[in-house]
Amino acid sequence: MNKIFNLIGLAKKAGKVSNGTIAAKESLNKGKAYLLVMSNDIASNTKEELLKYVEKKKTPWIIVGSKYELGNSVGKEYRVAVTINDFGIAQALIKESECIGLNVNSVGVV
Repeated sequence: MNKIFNLIGLAKKAGKVSNGTIAAKESLNKGKAYLLVMSNDIASNTKEELLKYVEKKKTPWIIVGSKYELGNSVGKEYRVAVTINDFGIAQALIKESECIGLNVNSVGVV
């Protein structure tokens, strides 16, 4: 699990993360996002709203860790959603997620 958070942190340092619900929605809507990462304690209304954008843009998504773990990986106290806006890092996160048994949800071609 740490490798996933490390990869998210690497993407953040590279400037390839939109963190927070509003920024994630904007990134998904503009087609910049290659992967949506949500915390396992995200509110159901927020999750449903983000999934509408995911379905529209056919973006894969994963649920990993708590909002505090996800926030810590991007240098914030907590975050319930971030998008990865780099294809290579998104692919590495998807591969690592599959290796540790996390479900990668995809509505489009990855």
